Amino acid sequence: MGEKDLAEKKLEDYPEVFADIMNVLVMKKNYIQPELLTDGPTESVYKAEGKNRGQFRDISKYYKEAEINIASLGIENQTQEDRDMPIRIMGYDYGQYRHQIDIGKERFPSITIVLNFSDKKWSEPKHLKELFHIPEELEEIVQDYQVRVYDIAYLEDEVINEFTSTFKHVAHFFKNKRKNKDYRPLDEKIDERHLTAFLDLLSAFTGDKKYREMEDIILEKQKEGKVITMCTVVERFMEEGRQQGIEQGIEEGREEERERLVINFYKKRKTQEEIAELMDISLEEVKKIIEHCEEKK
Repeated sequence: MGEKDLAEKKLEDYPEVFADIMNVLVMKKNYIQPELLTDGPTESVYKAEGKNRGQFRDISKYYKEAEINIASLGIENQTQEDRDMPIRIMGYDYGQYRHQIDIGKERFPSITIVLNFSDKKWSEPKHLKELFHIPEELEEIVQDYQVRVYDIAYLEDEVINEFTSTFKHVAHFFKNKRKNKDYRPLDEKIDERHLTAFLDLLSAFTGDKKYREMEDIILEKQKEGKVITMCTVVERFMEEGRQQGIEQGIEEGREEERERLVINFYKKRKTQEEIAELMDISLEEVKKIIEHCEEKK
């Protein structure tokens, strides 16, 4: 399982984050209560070529309350498009329905959505019928299956601002990563329960480990009573970058000075062995500096 997949699932598995996503994107109102969510199965079994095979979905939750006795809700995360997504989602939902039949349980609906985290809008089929070339005579006979895909990097600001959980920061991150390199985050508080998962997500998608490394420092600020916001994270990240740049500059300065001294000794007819001894560096390093200098001529 990829690092990005794990980072997405870790955050979305929190009931309050899962409920927030469903309420804003699907229900369009504050309908699902986090405390009424329980974990559902993420694996279902189907038979192919005479063998039982398993298929795994990303997040699955059961929901029970007065209006809907039990409902199965699922989220699938994508960072790349999948042309067969309608078939995959149909398989996940069927697995839920088959389970209800097998255990003689009350029938309840299964709802699965797809969150697209790429910087491109979903262009692959969202309907099962779009996968086929269907003769006009069969158009009404072939059953269809629709997939609901939400392009996170293209959500309107009005929609993003409806989120009340850490997923608001996630949506802002992906949208602004796509369109604005000079993005400055909103100074909004980050739920401390989600901090590790959120930093893991930023680290996975940016490829920068500094997000993970700064966690202990940010947690220490929390213990001091300081409110942790997106600006706190970015400021700490920039501070780490500045310090890294200073250290890199010092090291580069040292290297330039070392190279200058080696060349000066070499011009004064010192042997490579003598230069290594005078400067207390390896003979291999002296040879490398001299060869590099000769190549520039």
